[in-house]
Amino acid sequence: MKFDQIWIDRNALAYPATQFIRDKLKNVPCDVVEDVHALKHPSDLRSAKRQLVLTVHRGLAFKACQGMCEGVVCCGYYTIDVGSGCPCDCTYCILQHYISNNPMTTIYVNIEEILGIVKKHIEAEPSRQFRIGTGELSDSLAYDDITGYSKIITAFFAAQANAVFEFKTKTVTIDNLIGLKHNGKIVVSWSLNPQKIIDSEEKHSASLKERLAAAKKCVGSGYRVGFHFDPMINYPEWEKDYKEVVEAIFENVPASSIAWISLGTLRFPHHLKPIVEKRFPDTKIFCGEFIPANGKMRYFRPLREEMYKKMYGWIDNKAPYTERYLCMETPFVHKTVAEETRKHIQM
Repeated sequence: MKFDQIWIDRNALAYPATQFIRDKLKNVPCDVVEDVHALKHPSDLRSAKRQLVLTVHRGLAFKACQGMCEGVVCCGYYTIDVGSGCPCDCTYCILQHYISNNPMTTIYVNIEEILGIVKKHIEAEPSRQFRIGTGELSDSLAYDDITGYSKIITAFFAAQANAVFEFKTKTVTIDNLIGLKHNGKIVVSWSLNPQKIIDSEEKHSASLKERLAAAKKCVGSGYRVGFHFDPMINYPEWEKDYKEVVEAIFENVPASSIAWISLGTLRFPHHLKPIVEKRFPDTKIFCGEFIPANGKMRYFRPLREEMYKKMYGWIDNKAPYTERYLCMETPFVHKTVAEETRKHIQM
């Protein structure tokens, strides 16, 4: 991502990360602002992505996954915010709506303070195992080449007894991770889709081949890796294409190095659709039947179940004991898919 302008919150000037990022982006015009909130206003998302704001996070930096809603099963995930905005431009991305009033790329420079908050939370419950990530409001690694945060985060979690941290990405920005001592406490994960969907719906992201090559390199450096098929998109050739992606995973990465695989089908709040159709008039992701359920528009339940069952079957054919889970699904769908999986493994 090339930035046109850097805006620095005066309160952020004293933090080491601010100077580190400025040194990485020496040729980008830079201005200091007294009130960073004055920069927050709706604007064209593509141009806003090229405006970088360095500020201090003073809100709730550590929280339960915001993807939760009534009626769906929680996977127990926690998130920390080290920034917001993403250089990728996926048609289905909820950030198009969620940060529409503050679309500039934002990096929080008080990373040590944020991790200090995390430490207090996990030390308060020593018998609990926490699974934590940063992939909610931004891609976890997309800006790591200018922040170096992966090194700081990895060193922090390598020393924690009851937490595992996940970097979730659609990029191949992994150089800072290679060779670090992580003590098995770091999982590097990739969101996956068939290349056809990457080409049409995941603009400015790495190719499927590049993502799997990066996963293979991380495994070579001793990391466990994860894969997220979310959102899975239904289209005429979906079975053939998704099966090929599952096969490609196990051709590149040994099952023993896979921490988990998650599945989730396309879902969206109703107010996202007009935003997407305006920004991406050629997208076909809404060419299907959707129903309102659990606060989102979703595929019909039988279709979701069919997609999950087939994916589970293909995974089981390669590595039946690989941990997998459904994201933001109902208890009924969890139960139905789990029963089918047990039958498949016993056959």
